[in-house]
Amino acid sequence: MSKKNVGIVLDKEFYSDIRVRKEAEILVKNGFNVFVLCYSFKNYNYSIVKPIEVTSIKQSKKVKNILFFLFQRLPIYEYLWSKKIRQFILKNSIDTIHAHDLYMSKCAHKAIKSSKKKVELILDLHENYPVAVNSHNWTKGLKRGFLANTSVWFKKEKEYLSYADKIIVLSDNYKKSLVERYDFLKPENIFPFDNSIDLKKFESYPIKTKPKTNNRITLFYFGIIGQRRGIFTLLSVFQKALEIGLKIDLLFIGPIDKSDKKTFIKLITKPSLKDYVNYIPWIDLSELPSYLYNIDICVCPLVKNAQQESGIANKIFQYLFGAKPIIASNCLPQQQLIEKYNCGLVYANEDEFLACIEQLVNDESLRKKMGENGKKMLYHNYDNKKQNITLTQIFK
Repeated sequence: MSKKNVGIVLDKEFYSDIRVRKEAEILVKNGFNVFVLCYSFKNYNYSIVKPIEVTSIKQSKKVKNILFFLFQRLPIYEYLWSKKIRQFILKNSIDTIHAHDLYMSKCAHKAIKSSKKKVELILDLHENYPVAVNSHNWTKGLKRGFLANTSVWFKKEKEYLSYADKIIVLSDNYKKSLVERYDFLKPENIFPFDNSIDLKKFESYPIKTKPKTNNRITLFYFGIIGQRRGIFTLLSVFQKALEIGLKIDLLFIGPIDKSDKKTFIKLITKPSLKDYVNYIPWIDLSELPSYLYNIDICVCPLVKNAQQESGIANKIFQYLFGAKPIIASNCLPQQQLIEKYNCGLVYANEDEFLACIEQLVNDESLRKKMGENGKKMLYHNYDNKKQNITLTQIFK
């Protein structure tokens, strides 16, 4: 029996999307031929990801962002992607298209139809897209709101889901919510696939230790920085923690949402914070275990909404690997995990957030115990074997 050709379609850069790369590597290990169609903004050398065959679309990120911003008003974005996907299908004799994010569903469907080939469409929902896109600050304001017209996604979600033969979601909770809202969706064709990390890969990364130069406790945030991620709430609470005399520092690592960049930089450079906040724009993922080893408390202050209820953020699993306690907002999936396994503290408002920080800063043994609980739970419940089986079954 010949190997099945899976075509991954991603309107981002493949090397920087941890979830997509993980899925691609699982498929390769389980005997599939994997092809990827994605953007290339920085001329990344994709020959290093062999045996995965990458077709990259050279594009200015600025042009991409403008076309995406006008997605609803001027459908050039979908037209161009449909054309590229059709060529991709024909060139690589694709059997299954694995399209990432709701908005890529229609252009993939059109490409399959115009190719006149029998190609299965699997849609991978990284988030609750209608809610997520409307939470971005770039969609706010009268003029921007009119041009982006993102509220229409609440009506279009049904149509775009209908194009898929199978759907991958982040959690059982999100699967349940989709089935309840859309009676045409069959539960047996929706598959939860969480954001847990590749443990063997993380284990292979070397740990570089750094001696403590002071007696301050370091709080750590890793990932995209923006209002929708609760970063401004974190900074507000951090300021209060300093004011009550807690000896703490705060380290951010990750890219900043463009619409929030000025506000973020202004806040972390103001006199009362600048000596206690460090910001690193980017690190290679292989460096993350070293940073986790050298910090004390991890934070995940996501703003509670329907998007964040769709699954557990990738950073939670990364934090757990580092064996450090987590302070997180009360988004249901992460709250359930943290409380069930006693690997951190959960808050519902700024006062509770401050109390969580104070409790962990003042209790070293609790930090150690919660960190150990988290890492033990990670290996017991998310050892990757189940994910390998799930993904292989979906693509069979």
